[in-house]
Amino acid sequence: MFEKILATNLINFLIVISTLCWIYKKARLGDLIQKMADDIKKDVEKSSANAQSAISEYKAVKKATKDTPKLKEDIISNAKNNAENIKEKIKQQTSNKKQEINNTLAGICQKQGEKIKKFTTSEAYKAVISLALDEVTKRLDENTHKKLINNAIDELSTIEGKLF
Repeated sequence: MFEKILATNLINFLIVISTLCWIYKKARLGDLIQKMADDIKKDVEKSSANAQSAISEYKAVKKATKDTPKLKEDIISNAKNNAENIKEKIKQQTSNKKQEINNTLAGICQKQGEKIKKFTTSEAYKAVISLALDEVTKRLDENTHKKLINNAIDELSTIEGKLF
């Protein structure tokens, strides 16, 4: 009995491991994460380019108008606003992707859970039937078997007499 329990636990462990691997491959988590990283990298590069452009513009204006501190403040403020906007955009995209991944995983987990539940229930029924059959076979000795057969034959003969 202990060996069957141990084997069942081992099978369940293998099922869980294989299910997790399947979920990882099916959900393409690596691809999703890589895509998110690429999007963030592009946004950061774009932000860096925008920052460099703003700095270049700032330097050009500084040379052209050395006496305009207000223009300097406006450029810095615009650069900060751009950086904050990009930061918020990235934060929102990350949040959306995270929610999308969570929803996908929840659906996959639910489907796999149902499959595993059905499989486990089926295996349990098979084990119960096998144990019951073994127990009946052990308890059924030759005398009891003959007695049951004779009783069945007697019952059939009484039924035949009533039918005809």
